[in-house]
Amino acid sequence: MDPGIEHDASSETWLRHTLEEILLQVRVLLGVDGCAFQTVDSERGRIRPAAMWFQTPAIRATLQPILDRPYDRERGGVTEAAIERGEPLLINDVKHWKGAEALRARLNEQLGQPAAAAAWQWYEASSFISCPVRTTGGRMLGVLALSRSPPLQPLGEEHLRVTEVFASLAALALERSELLDREAQRARAEELLHNAAQQVTGSLDLDTVYAAIVEQAAILAEAPTVLLLRLDSVTQMLRTVASIGASERLAGHRYAIGEGMIGRAVETGEPYVSRPEDSARFLSWVTDEGVGSFVHVPLSLGPRRFGVLTVCHREASMFGNRRLALLQSLARPAAAAIANALEFQHERRVASALTRGFIPGAPPELEGFALGTVYEPVGHDVSGGDIFGVWRLPNGELAVLVGDVSGKGLEVAAVSAMVRFFIEARTWDSDRPAQVLAQTNAILRRRLPGRVAMVTAFLAIIDGPVLSYANAGHVPPLLVGEVGAPRELLTTGLPLGVTDDVTYGHRELPFGEHDLLFASTDGLLEARRGRELFGQDRIAALVVEHASLDPQALVELAYAEAERWARALTDDVAIIALRRV
Repeated sequence: MDPGIEHDASSETWLRHTLEEILLQVRVLLGVDGCAFQTVDSERGRIRPAAMWFQTPAIRATLQPILDRPYDRERGGVTEAAIERGEPLLINDVKHWKGAEALRARLNEQLGQPAAAAAWQWYEASSFISCPVRTTGGRMLGVLALSRSPPLQPLGEEHLRVTEVFASLAALALERSELLDREAQRARAEELLHNAAQQVTGSLDLDTVYAAIVEQAAILAEAPTVLLLRLDSVTQMLRTVASIGASERLAGHRYAIGEGMIGRAVETGEPYVSRPEDSARFLSWVTDEGVGSFVHVPLSLGPRRFGVLTVCHREASMFGNRRLALLQSLARPAAAAIANALEFQHERRVASALTRGFIPGAPPELEGFALGTVYEPVGHDVSGGDIFGVWRLPNGELAVLVGDVSGKGLEVAAVSAMVRFFIEARTWDSDRPAQVLAQTNAILRRRLPGRVAMVTAFLAIIDGPVLSYANAGHVPPLLVGEVGAPRELLTTGLPLGVTDDVTYGHRELPFGEHDLLFASTDGLLEARRGRELFGQDRIAALVVEHASLDPQALVELAYAEAERWARALTDDVAIIALRRV
């Protein structure tokens, strides 16, 4: 078929009404007994009626089946003849038309007897005009076909000019409808792509990203089978990491770069749409899985190749320019989402390595004390900025630390690990919390990264019945005795890292048998319900009411109450409860 013919498949009510109005004018001015606008779908090689009218039901019944049919250059009718020659065609005696025998053979094949005989009888008795309908730029859209049967006089040369005028009007209507249809498709595509990008980039969990990519590809391509294959940078092999509608065998296969069309797509960075002429190079899975057509779209971000998105369908020729463009548009946010998830995964591994040694699991056994701890980074991650710990010093004293690094991310995890390590190391040389915090501040002033503004810290050292402490801007812990109101251990200096010239006050308090120390980070205090904070008053009331509980039960209760009250916590939370027994 002529590659200049383009598809017009608009079904807009406006187009149908407009074409029907033009046909009415044709009938009035030219006195025909049959007329039709036929568009040509070049993508699928098919002729379709956009609007038609016939004087009698018999003529309609005879001709309607041959108005919607495959485009056949070799055995065409008057429609193909006009399109191939590119100018109006007038036929007064079909028996003497050079395409008569091919037309009759196709009718017999398509309709069978007696329908083919009835159709050919009508052709023999009628005269025809088939006029190309093309845009002002010469793009072929289809034809305007007219017929006259006895007792009407045959169509003649004088009717050709009028037919061309109506064909031009039809072209304008078809063009406008095509533009409206194209705009609607563009808006729909933009909506689909916007939603797809949101779904794909909505998580930093790698498996969730993979699943979203294949799900959105299936929607965009309207395909039942989708696979996402990641490229292993070490082995240089492709393996499936997510799929929809794929057999276990297909999803489990691995491919080398350059192997088949899928390996070639990754190697070249260019998408590939299956073509029959390449079938000798297809891998066996295409036949084994009954795949009629497929497309491979590489996922790249600059020079980085992450893998390939493969979409399959059982029908042939399912992936034209429109679906390919949608998949390519999806590939860009998909590659970015994979890159972000990989980076996040890397940060989590590094943060886990940095913090693993400083986040205790079950509370350690401490002779003479009962201890409870809770540590929950926001989102249950491993890279929170909270600092806490309880450890014995060489002379038997007990150190308690709670702190908070401002900010989020890998830098925060690194700083929290550094602070925790340095404070614990310094307590082996000094049993004065104020001195340890002052030395830590001096170190941090030269090492805090730009996105970490400060570090709060509370450090206490318990020696027999005495608790000495210093507080560098941290949420005041509570000291609860057997009698009397709880006591807040207020700040004794600025947070760490704020300024060079800072000293920390030293405080000493009795810490007798059954006394309780309760310390937490600001994630507990600042749990929110709307604009209201959980607050220090609620924490104090809860601790006093339940002070007799085992320390582990107490910290778990405090966390659960704050989470229930706020419905969801939005910051890291660390809690320590320590009782002398």
